Amino acid sequence: MKQNKIPYYILFAISAALYLNTIPNHYAIDDKMIIYKNIYTQKGVSGIGDILTKDAMAGMFGDDSNSVAGGRYRPLSMISFAIEHEMFGANPHISHLINLLLYAISVVILYRLLLHLFREQKAGRWYAGVAFLSALIFAVHPLHTDAVANIKGRDEIMCFLFVLLAWEQSLRYVEVQKLRHLLVAFGWFLLAVFSKETAITFLFVIPISFYFFRNAHIKTYFKIFLPIVMASALYMIVRLSVIGNTFGQEITELMNNPFLGMSFAERYATVFYTLGIYLKLLFFPHPLTWDYYPYHIPVIGFSDIRALLPLFIYVVLGVIAVVGTFRKSPYAFAIWVYLATLSITSNLLFSIGAFMSERFVYMSLLGFCLALAFAVNRYFLSTALRRKIAFVFLGVLVLAFSVRTVARNFNWKDNLTLFGHDVNISVNSAKGNSSYASELYSLAEQQTDTAERNRILKQAIPYFEKALSIYPSYTESLIRLGNCYYIMHGDYKTMFAYYLKALSVDPESSDVWGNSIGVMVNNVNDPQYEIFYWTEVIKRNTRRFEPFFFVGEHYRLLGQQPDSAVYYLSKAAAIAPNNFDVLKSLGIVYGSVNEFDKARDNLLKAVTIKTDDAECFRYIGLTYGVQGDDAKALEYFEKAYAINPNDEQNLNNVILARKRLGL
Repeated sequence: MKQNKIPYYILFAISAALYLNTIPNHYAIDDKMIIYKNIYTQKGVSGIGDILTKDAMAGMFGDDSNSVAGGRYRPLSMISFAIEHEMFGANPHISHLINLLLYAISVVILYRLLLHLFREQKAGRWYAGVAFLSALIFAVHPLHTDAVANIKGRDEIMCFLFVLLAWEQSLRYVEVQKLRHLLVAFGWFLLAVFSKETAITFLFVIPISFYFFRNAHIKTYFKIFLPIVMASALYMIVRLSVIGNTFGQEITELMNNPFLGMSFAERYATVFYTLGIYLKLLFFPHPLTWDYYPYHIPVIGFSDIRALLPLFIYVVLGVIAVVGTFRKSPYAFAIWVYLATLSITSNLLFSIGAFMSERFVYMSLLGFCLALAFAVNRYFLSTALRRKIAFVFLGVLVLAFSVRTVARNFNWKDNLTLFGHDVNISVNSAKGNSSYASELYSLAEQQTDTAERNRILKQAIPYFEKALSIYPSYTESLIRLGNCYYIMHGDYKTMFAYYLKALSVDPESSDVWGNSIGVMVNNVNDPQYEIFYWTEVIKRNTRRFEPFFFVGEHYRLLGQQPDSAVYYLSKAAAIAPNNFDVLKSLGIVYGSVNEFDKARDNLLKAVTIKTDDAECFRYIGLTYGVQGDDAKALEYFEKAYAINPNDEQNLNNVILARKRLGL
């Protein structure tokens, strides 16, 4: 029978039309780390080698890329971004268009696969078939906005697309027993796992689908299983060689380990709470948010009905799936699809660094769509009344989901729009509040009008404070909240108080160190406060020389407590033995306490590092002079004079030394 092309066109058109309004959108959330701030992606085609051999986050964070729980090795979508950059430059609108097209194609491929898998008629009442109904519900479901409207979500789209193609080739092998289909299935599945590792869950889904819908010989199961296992194994070998074994890696930062500090019971009660939210969002996808960080998802125990009810539901689903498997119930198959694909992102087996995310059910949603399609199909094939009910139900569902999808896409316009909208949903999220405040902070930095800048910063402050009330150790909020007070009021003491809190959490914070040194050196003239601040910094980090140097230097310049100056500058020199400024200051202060040999040793070392500092040579000359070596003193005074002849002190020292030598 000739294949009907109409459903293909309809599904493609609907899928594409729903996301047309994403094309004007800009970059958002993780697009920064993967695309426009990732140096490997920004290299274009020449960066593909780095993409294939580095953690996905290394292009932005370098050696700190492993701070994200689990590691990220998903090179295929990044390669597509690199190619885009080579061809179009930094153009988010092209990227959104490509996401849209890939999504629409995947929906069409899903329909084709299901049509084949369920052996449905290709003509006639196609709109009532399980294949079309499943693909249609999948296409319009608003949970997909988290992947399709966010450019970085292409890894989900590509993974699912390639899984479907591998699944389709495996099905063809079951039916015609041609080796080429296994080889092509291997290729497609390899592309799937290199897009995202969640494809591995289809090692279960693909074979079990043939148990439910084909009567294949046991040898056939082994043959179709082999290529997709080999593809998965090859991916794991490459992944391990690139980023190592990141499983079991201890993460001590709450934003990358939401279960930090929880008991075993609290962790799993909270996990089942999130699994319950997923079920709710399948049927009623509202409200939607990018932000399920702590503590939008609260910590609960098993005495809470929000944990017990989902646990009960999932146990029931599991029983239905097991019992239904023996009966080859299509509903059991749908449940297996949902449970299997969710397993890897559920946090049940291992922590994935986040409580939950709408994109985590991108593929799991297929199970829901299948179950709903099976139910609606039964009504379509029943009495006339039931067919009308099915039509009305499907029409309302598709319309409601479509409207919700289009509306949600507008929220993804950019970070400021998305964060500003979702912070009102995820009100108890430290990440959400800090992210929105940080976007306001960045917007304020762009303002040329001081009053407008301060107005925006004032708007940001309550969100930073809210983030800190939820998570007091949130360094991003601590640092930027401190900056707000300095930028608005010049209040450096409040800023540095927040910096000290940040250093208590992260003693190596580059933002704190950079800003502290810059502001203190250039904009603060308060020696006693500076001594206090740097002394407090030392309590939090003894590995860096700068605070020891600044404390010692202030004691030296004040002419007070020279022993303290020697102590702190000696500590600085022990950490940074080749730092010119440290050696020079230590040499000078040793001279002030009449330890001329130590003074000269440090100053002589200093001038090997910087050979044009007249003051250093003068002080060396003075150490020789006070010890009666006028010849050596003259030698170094003349070097100082040669470097800076305009300094009268250098000239006078030369004259006096010459007189003492009778020259």
